[in-house]
Amino acid sequence: MPYFVGQNFKMIVVSLLGFILFCITRVPDERASAQFIVKLLYFFLCTMGLVISAVVIAFQCYHYALTNSYSCKEMGEHCMCTLDPEDPIARTFSYSGVTDCSAIVSTLPMYYLLQMVLNLAQAIVCLVGAFLLWKHRYQVFFAGLQTGSPSAQNWQKV
Repeated sequence: MPYFVGQNFKMIVVSLLGFILFCITRVPDERASAQFIVKLLYFFLCTMGLVISAVVIAFQCYHYALTNSYSCKEMGEHCMCTLDPEDPIARTFSYSGVTDCSAIVSTLPMYYLLQMVLNLAQAIVCLVGAFLLWKHRYQVFFAGLQTGSPSAQNWQKV
């Protein structure tokens, strides 16, 4: 399965789980096992999406830097690109079926930039989803302000 199909499928599952979490009536203290399982799966998929997006952004940055240093020549139906045109044993990249090398030199880096931006947006959405779920569960604290008699222990949630 290609990367983009798997990544899109995972994001669809995460969004469906988020919708289920939105529609499930909240049970206090997570006593419902279905709610706990959906929250755990949602958190896991969000963190996995964040990690995968970060790795993909790193690879796209590498390929963007690589294609920016190409020196390309048209050879019939092929476009031959090298990293160093003066080096006779330099690594060469052959793009068959490409008659105009400007598509490789100008368009391909733009696609890499677009992929970096889209994966960054996906990473931010996954980070926000995981953070909100984590914050809702684990960042509840009490400031210690009492609103009644000291014996009643009525604390204000901040």
